[in-house]
Amino acid sequence: MRQRIKSIVLMVTMAFCFFALSACAAKEVQEEPVPEIIEQQMLGGAEQYLLMLNGSSDEDLDAYLAETRKMKDSVTEAAIQSWQSSKKDLGEFKEIISREIERSGEDGYKAVLTAEYEKRNLTFSLTAEEVYENGGSRLTPTEINISPAYTTGEKLAKAGLNTLMGMGTVFLVLIFISLLIAQFKKINALEKKMKADKAAKEAAARAAAAPAPAPVKAAPAPAPAPAPAPAPAPAPAPAPAPAPAPAPASAPVPAPVPAPAPVPEVHEEKVDDLELVAVITAAISAACGVPADELVVRSIRRRTSRRVRRA
Repeated sequence: MRQRIKSIVLMVTMAFCFFALSACAAKEVQEEPVPEIIEQQMLGGAEQYLLMLNGSSDEDLDAYLAETRKMKDSVTEAAIQSWQSSKKDLGEFKEIISREIERSGEDGYKAVLTAEYEKRNLTFSLTAEEVYENGGSRLTPTEINISPAYTTGEKLAKAGLNTLMGMGTVFLVLIFISLLIAQFKKINALEKKMKADKAAKEAAARAAAAPAPAPVKAAPAPAPAPAPAPAPAPAPAPAPAPAPAPAPASAPVPAPVPAPAPVPEVHEEKVDDLELVAVITAAISAACGVPADELVVRSIRRRTSRRVRRA
């Protein structure tokens, strides 16, 4: 029995809470109405701003813009710039269709005007904040918004144009980067050429600054070989001896072999090794176009040859 009573009490409590929450959700929050004096000030100020912009020429707008920049009034400056960019899309001013005011935040108010123009309607909104000072209050503009009513087709056309401009800019940047990368080969070749020209100029400067090599003396002509000594005259033949008695037959006596003529000695004139090295160095330097002090000798092999003249 007690369990049943507890269950009934719990169900009644839950139902009461449910209906109480529903009543809170259904209750609407009533906003505090805008005071009449503030409504008149806001709507009158917004209308004055709009009529001032409509009646100003391009020269007047430029003068107002320069003045607001000097005064550092960023709100009015932004409004004038927005009007200059939207003026050509509106046409001639006809009338103000509607006026509305609403609260914006805790101490702010927003006046919205809808004006009819020759080409399209315009929504002009002025937002101001109530500032308290010296025992009173004043309204300070914080934002001015100008919004022409474009059709859906015009919005799509502008979006497509912006997309094409963005894609075109991206493609142009990519093409420029690809052309720049393609020029890297020419840049490297130009750099190598400049280095080669610089090295050639430095080599020419060093060659001009190097002392001139000493003149090489011509090697003296070799002395003529001495004439061979004349052969000695043959000795006079002795007087014939009396014929001896005939000897018995024997082998014939061989004739005497004449002595070989003396071989003349060939005298080679020895040239100083330093003079020979100087001659070879000067010849190689002239043929290669390289200064003598920059030659590098890998290896030297000396070969000797002697000529032997036989009489």
